[in-house]
Amino acid sequence: MRTPRAAACWLSLSLLACGHVFAADPSTPAGKELAATETILRHGISGSMGTRPGQRDAVVALLLRDVEALKAVGCDLYVVSVSADKPDTIFVTEVWKSAAAHKASLQLPSVKAAIAEAMPMLSGEFEQATYSVVGGLGLSE
Repeated sequence: MRTPRAAACWLSLSLLACGHVFAADPSTPAGKELAATETILRHGISGSMGTRPGQRDAVVALLLRDVEALKAVGCDLYVVSVSADKPDTIFVTEVWKSAAAHKASLQLPSVKAAIAEAMPMLSGEFEQATYSVVGGLGLSE
């Protein structure tokens, strides 16, 4: 179980992610192509957070309350999911344009409020993975 501070940090990461430049491996055909175009890839994050029993839907509502504000500061993809197999778990997948977009989103009053409101409803169980986004369906160019 994580401390409330660690939970707040993870929750802010689940709401937000940052971008970086992909260093392609030039020894592979795909790497040569990527290196030649100096592709800047967005950064993605996927994770799950546990909620206290019966609190999942309330936390989901908080996570979805002001999603347009995320778009306005550079969020390309923000998906909140639930599973009948895990009734006290929320899954979040995101893609952001840049580190600057991530940093700006942390200053949004709506994000700060969502984190503060969600904290008492979370169990402290978190998992996350970060990755370089190379493309896919549903992402803007």
